[in-house]
Amino acid sequence: MDENTRRELTVNGFQFGSKEDVELAEQELSTVKYIEGRIQGRNTETIMSVYNGAIERKMFRTPVGYAYMHDLQKKLLMQGVKKEDIQGVPLYQIYNNNLDDKPTPRRSVTVPKRKKKSEIVMMNRTLIAVNVILVLLIIALFVINIKGSTPTVLNYRHAIENEYAEWDQELTNRENAVREKERELNILSPVNGDG
Repeated sequence: MDENTRRELTVNGFQFGSKEDVELAEQELSTVKYIEGRIQGRNTETIMSVYNGAIERKMFRTPVGYAYMHDLQKKLLMQGVKKEDIQGVPLYQIYNNNLDDKPTPRRSVTVPKRKKKSEIVMMNRTLIAVNVILVLLIIALFVINIKGSTPTVLNYRHAIENEYAEWDQELTNRENAVREKERELNILSPVNGDG
């Protein structure tokens, strides 16, 4: 572990194994500072009630909190409280896994099981089939796009040019038909001015 990581994982002299534990320890450290500021110069009964309240509420779960609770025990002893009257600090984890021959680790590390070769082959076949289907769908989309009669993003310019060319041709045909009819009826056309 490098020095920066070691510093990042250390709170109040305790080195933790994860950032989550560091965050919890930092929260407990701020709680410790708050409590310490509130009980400064208070009487023994107040300190004892804070101590017992912290135990009842399970306020501390890291060594930072446990160390503070131990300091409170020392303060109470120095102020004349009998050792028997001070409740022990409960620890909410097991340190020895050999109790009653039933190991109960705090955090268990599970190693992922290796998949059997047949499972891997089956999974690969499934993935290949899915990829083939997706490729076929993409090809089908391109075919539909090319063969389709409606304009799309790929062929909209060509479709619009064809449509305008058709309109132009239709208008030219109508103009010619109108001129032909005018000639038959011997009407002067205002467009070209001949008669």
